[in-house]
Amino acid sequence: MVHGFFITFEGGEGAGKSTQIERLASKMRAKKYDVLVTREPGGSPGAEAVRHVLLSGAAEPFGPRME
Repeated sequence: MVHGFFITFEGGEGAGKSTQIERLASKMRAKKYDVLVTREPGGSPGAEAVRHVLLSGAAEPFGPRME
């Protein structure tokens, strides 16, 4: 049975998570690993819509419970 890894990157906005994820993914692909990069919320059309609402500020009138 083949085992995989689930790697997460944590940090505030602008901390460089996306940059580091792409660097790691590129290096792993160069070594012939299969790589799937996703994000949360995100990764599907519905989740991308939720992400847009949260990041655009449209959810602010609803308060922190909306998130």
